[in-house]
Amino acid sequence: MKKLILCAAILAGFPLWLSAQVADYSIGPTDLLEISVWGEDNISRQVIVRSDGFISLPLVGDIKAAEKTPSQLQEDIEKALLAYIKDPRCAVIVIEPRSKRFYIDGQVTRPGQYTLDTDMSLVQVISMAGGFTEWAKRKSIVILRNEGAKQKRFTVDYTKIIKGAMEDLSIRPGDTIIVP
Repeated sequence: MKKLILCAAILAGFPLWLSAQVADYSIGPTDLLEISVWGEDNISRQVIVRSDGFISLPLVGDIKAAEKTPSQLQEDIEKALLAYIKDPRCAVIVIEPRSKRFYIDGQVTRPGQYTLDTDMSLVQVISMAGGFTEWAKRKSIVILRNEGAKQKRFTVDYTKIIKGAMEDLSIRPGDTIIVP
């Protein structure tokens, strides 16, 4: 049924998947994508974006997916398939935006792995994790951030952010937040 609805949407020229996703989402390594090519079940499949930013599809081989929106990748796949299929139609759906993950651990109500859907700040992600437990040391929150081959460590005083004495910090994909 899912494929039937998707195929009908493709034929109608209406990108159904855009309503469920942010149109300007930038695909990244480790994201899980669903590639559906109308009438070509042997090409349609779920793929994980490799660490080099590419995906592999039958007939066309490697196609760069990273740093593209789903609609840009869709256009690239359709262009590549033109050499093999007359008037190819496809859809690209981000099933799991794995490249936008961050982690929060320690004295929060719901520690774990989360996804950055938009630009988010430290205050927002702590709220997303259910807030602090009663034992949380709000003055010494640690943020670990990978920048290339190096890992940076920031210690943040949450109470200063709340009082306006310190600017709220933006959280980036891959960050680990530790609330002691």
